[in-house]
Amino acid sequence: MQSVLEHLVNKIDEAEIDPLPSENIYIENIFTPQIYAEILARLPKEDEYDFIEHPDAVLPDGRKTRKLLDLTETSIARLNQADHPFWQQMQSILVSRQLQLALLNKFKYRINRRFGPHWPELVTVPIFYRDYPGYRISEHTDAPFKVITMQFYLPKDELQKHLGTSFHLKDGNHFPVLKTNSFKPNSAYAFVRTDESWHSVKQMGAGESIRDSLALTIYEKGYEYKSNKGYR
Repeated sequence: MQSVLEHLVNKIDEAEIDPLPSENIYIENIFTPQIYAEILARLPKEDEYDFIEHPDAVLPDGRKTRKLLDLTETSIARLNQADHPFWQQMQSILVSRQLQLALLNKFKYRINRRFGPHWPELVTVPIFYRDYPGYRISEHTDAPFKVITMQFYLPKDELQKHLGTSFHLKDGNHFPVLKTNSFKPNSAYAFVRTDESWHSVKQMGAGESIRDSLALTIYEKGYEYKSNKGYR
């Protein structure tokens, strides 16, 4: 699995930074085709996720539209036993110091502006998300204790390209769209959290299939426990 980590780091290192609304990157072929196929084949089953509590993830009739599963040693034990070795190795890659440093170095200019020369201790948290028709999330910058978010898009095909994350400028009470990332197989984006990092996901239509992704968030240590089961 060392080659998987090296591939991820190289992809992040090579990615071109878009400076607006704050520094962000978008990457295609983030994994090798073989690893991506295995990720899809080993995704958690429907009953292995938990619903989140978030106002943007509840329809008027009360139905919830987003589930999550934190990728930890504890949650891996809930998965199909045959999948344990794969996810244990992937979890160790995703929380590795090497991958964290690749992301921190990518956005170090903005992080230095935020913290100065003395950064707090940081921790990386990987989480599976599964979104359902009706899901949306309105324009927001992310909670202030987040430092960097990376999200791996995990669709099986390109039929949901329109459901990627949009980035916005704030203009008074308006949020014109700067761009929308394509929700394509084996792609990912990352951004540094700032007061300008406005982003959203438009509402999924009634006929859409589920939307799978895996988020990797770097937090100031001590805040990572604030999961989406309550407030992240």
